Amino acid sequence: MKKLLPLLVLFQLAISSFAFATGGIKGTVIDKNTAEPLVGASVEIKNKTTGYKQTAGVGLDGSFSFKNVPAGKYEIEAKYVSYQKEETDIEVNDGAITNVKLALKSKENALNEVSISGRADHTSDQSATNAQRHSPQILNAVSARTIEVSPDITIANVTQRMSGVSVERSSNGEAQYAIIRGMDQRYIYTLVNGVKIPSPDNKNRYIPLDIFPADIVDRLEVSKSLTANMEGDAIGGAINLVLKDAPEDFTVRANVGTGLAANFIGKGFTQFDHGSSEQASPRADGRTASLADFKNNPFYYSEKKVPLASILGLSIGGRSADKKFGAIVSVSYQNTYRQTNGTFFGTEANPATNEPLVTSVQKRTYNIQQQRTGIVTKFDYRFDKKNKISLDADYINLTQNNFRFSSDTSLELGRVGVSTGRVSQDYRSDRTIQKIYNLNLHGDHKLSDDFSMNWTALYSKATANEPDRADLNLVTGNIKQANGTVVQQPVLFDGENAQTRTFTKNSDEDKTGFLNFTYNPTIFDTKVEFTAGGMYRDKTRHSSYDKYSIRPGLDNTAQQFNGNIDENTFFLFTTQGTPSNALNYDFTERVGAGYGQFKFTAGKLLTIGGLRYEHTYQLWHTQAPETVAGKDGTIKYYDLLPSLNFKYQFNEKQDLRLSYYSAISRPNFYELVPHTSGDPDADYDEEGNPFLKRTTANNFDLRYELFPKALDQLLVGVFYKTIKNPIEYSIEKRLTSYVLTPENFGNAHNYGFELDFTKYFSNFGVRANYTNTNSKITTDKEEGYRDDQGRVTHRTVQQTRSLQGQSKNIANFSLLYREAKSALNAQLSFVYTGARLNTVSPYLDNDIWQKGFTTLDFSTEKRLFKGLYGYVKATNLLNTPYELEIRRPYPKDGVDVELQEVGKNTAVRRDLYRQYYIIGLRYKL
Repeated sequence: MKKLLPLLVLFQLAISSFAFATGGIKGTVIDKNTAEPLVGASVEIKNKTTGYKQTAGVGLDGSFSFKNVPAGKYEIEAKYVSYQKEETDIEVNDGAITNVKLALKSKENALNEVSISGRADHTSDQSATNAQRHSPQILNAVSARTIEVSPDITIANVTQRMSGVSVERSSNGEAQYAIIRGMDQRYIYTLVNGVKIPSPDNKNRYIPLDIFPADIVDRLEVSKSLTANMEGDAIGGAINLVLKDAPEDFTVRANVGTGLAANFIGKGFTQFDHGSSEQASPRADGRTASLADFKNNPFYYSEKKVPLASILGLSIGGRSADKKFGAIVSVSYQNTYRQTNGTFFGTEANPATNEPLVTSVQKRTYNIQQQRTGIVTKFDYRFDKKNKISLDADYINLTQNNFRFSSDTSLELGRVGVSTGRVSQDYRSDRTIQKIYNLNLHGDHKLSDDFSMNWTALYSKATANEPDRADLNLVTGNIKQANGTVVQQPVLFDGENAQTRTFTKNSDEDKTGFLNFTYNPTIFDTKVEFTAGGMYRDKTRHSSYDKYSIRPGLDNTAQQFNGNIDENTFFLFTTQGTPSNALNYDFTERVGAGYGQFKFTAGKLLTIGGLRYEHTYQLWHTQAPETVAGKDGTIKYYDLLPSLNFKYQFNEKQDLRLSYYSAISRPNFYELVPHTSGDPDADYDEEGNPFLKRTTANNFDLRYELFPKALDQLLVGVFYKTIKNPIEYSIEKRLTSYVLTPENFGNAHNYGFELDFTKYFSNFGVRANYTNTNSKITTDKEEGYRDDQGRVTHRTVQQTRSLQGQSKNIANFSLLYREAKSALNAQLSFVYTGARLNTVSPYLDNDIWQKGFTTLDFSTEKRLFKGLYGYVKATNLLNTPYELEIRRPYPKDGVDVELQEVGKNTAVRRDLYRQYYIIGLRYKL
């Protein structure tokens, strides 16, 4: 932070020098009809007698200034694209400041109603601000333009800069899931153009946000309260991706860039050969597997010397001459390379003292290639002012190639440190392909002056295929000699676990229909809006899982591994895969919903209220043995979800919102199925729980909103949630090992306060937000102790803690600079995420916490000439690690290993990602 102080001081001096400048001309340029500032307009002053001329650009707050202007009479002229220029005469007196306001009129004066709607620019900062101001629910929004000049290239990373939102990261350090107000990703749903689509993730119900390239959206919205016409399973909130819409005029935008992770400066990227791998399990093809089905290619490693990223984007759109037909096609492609270096400590609790014991230390290195493709198309046709239909057809693909090497040293059985004892080594080659297909047909129809309807027919399918995840398991050892030297033993295959080849595949298919009616009568001189509608969704999820064991030699004898697997012999031990694993399942979910809602304004008070009914039917069938509890299951339930929203508008610039809504959260399918395996990157084996209940909650919000200028804002709010049966992951002991399993943990409360602030000073801006969240839940814990006779025994005690994933403090702070004349943009962004509970332990004071962390990112963009811009993005400049710990001191008699310090909290995990740099060009027509 000390290194950043000079930058902060210079930034403050720049603001101060601007704020206290004297003399010359100051003014603003606004839209004559809306009075909104026209950011980026050009202003020129000239004196025809002396020939004096000067030009200035309009800043982020709509202002402009001319300094040290000689006294005299001047003509001042303002210009802006698609507006008529405005001219006026002014006089400048010596040592005085002349103030002027220039109001520009749009060139198209007689736009009809449809054209006005079509001309709205959803990509602008002003559009995002207006979405917040006019939303029926509590909303935060960020525009495509803000995303474009930010350091982020995925939607997941964008969300972390929004008020009240933190993120959960994947193994490559990139944001993957959003956490809203301390509510885990399970309590949030993702919408695309206002409707829910299925997730390709085999574990979670909702979509991993890192699958979406950032440049396919017009606006990103986070709803923190619900109305009755929204689906009710969002206790934490909803994230809506408003995808690109057809522009009024022919538009072309292109983007090309490249990037490099700091890990690879001076070293290469380890990659594997996946070209000859099977694309599906042999059992899925109806045949018995043979050794010939499993090539050695996944264990052929090579090094890519300079793993440069490829970032490409193209968007083309426009409307027909009569403006009735509109179309846009957006294509985005990203190919990036990342590396993670980490250390993980296996732990358990001392049965006598509850002190954490470190049982092993594992070194991990990930080399991850991600290929992200997005194709978004939208077509619409305006029959007339009253009828319009649109068709969205979208395709999203995320392909990930992941090489992982881990070296695990056991610290049990008398081991004395990481340099001696048994060492397990694992080479893993893993390729995953996630896809989303989305087809959305929507119609809007105004049947009369007071009556309208809209409908949506949606087909979406998400798939994830992980063909031939190949693990090579080896064992070696380091023996300490009498003279103190350490000798490494030969590297051998780990017997029965020498090779495993795993195939997983799942698909999630949605068929959804929506129908809504709106009636607008006038009652007692008050215009009232009544809305009623319904939804039906038929969801089917299919999952398959096969694991094959390959052992060394026909007699399973020990073989040495010298780095070339072709010199070893193997035989296939399991030829049928694992057909009885519970992850071979079919899951059906049908949700029917109906709602009624009213909306009216009385004086300055807007009231929206309604009631939603949702009926849920779930049915699953697994291939697990008949003896497994929950092998098959059926669940039926219904929920009545009331909501009430008030908005009191003090004036055009400030209002007060009060909101209440009831919501639910359904368990993930992966959690209900009684499996005993799962995510290979999880720190512990995972176990399903078919007896999970849905979570229900009542949610209250109060927010004050101030919009003093077009882009300036102050949002201050408080929230409170009562939560019944929250679902959290707990570590449980199963014989000699531990598993992660989801459980319902009683009742909880979640409350806090939010502050969101944006202020622009001509070309400078400050954007900041802060959220304080507190949650409480009391659960049973096990405590070990010695009784009066010295015997080790256990007792159950209660402990109050926070909810999983909730950080007490979250803060964002961004310094912005935007100069319109040269089109220079710059942004320096800080994100602070406080400590949060990662995993619940069954033992008292042994929960695993993620340590608080701060990240720093930078981005800049400048116009090179005409429509061509250059940009630079740099992320994770502080090389912030991901760290887990148990908040109990590492014991004095613990083994001396790295990262563990006696008397300080016991370290569980530490991953380092290093910086990432991107440079590119962007073209706009």
